Amino acid sequence: MEKLVIDASVAIDLFAGREELRIVSAEKVFECVTKQGIGVYAPRLFLTEVAGVLVRFLSPNIVRGIVERLRDEVTLVGDDLYFTEAVEIALTTGSRGTDSYYIGLAKTLNAPLVTSDKVQALNAKKSKIRSFFILNKHDLENLLDILKCKKII
Repeated sequence: MEKLVIDASVAIDLFAGREELRIVSAEKVFECVTKQGIGVYAPRLFLTEVAGVLVRFLSPNIVRGIVERLRDEVTLVGDDLYFTEAVEIALTTGSRGTDSYYIGLAKTLNAPLVTSDKVQALNAKKSKIRSFFILNKHDLENLLDILKCKKII
């Protein structure tokens, strides 16, 4: 696998997870993609979502640093590429608008979606998008295996 789309929920869990499962799962995903050099993509709104949640738990200066780090590590894609697809996904699944952006991007890039949001993972599967709900042990292990990270982490 050369690329994947990552949901804001995974980044939020990495920096401000409130449950050990969320933190550990996000750490494993980020460590794996970094070590394997896998391209990580997200809609441009990713940084806004992450900043808006993290600033509730961390100081704005810390969040600014996190946003800059993520800007370097995640390829942000404007919605011109996948907007029509996102609207169609919203119409066919009833998914939240932001979730439809991530699913639409994954479909357009033909890349799997990685998320800590169970509803989003289910809507991705309804849209015939391979998704990994990393709070599910089987999904996380399957993702790490596919990314060839089982022995690295």
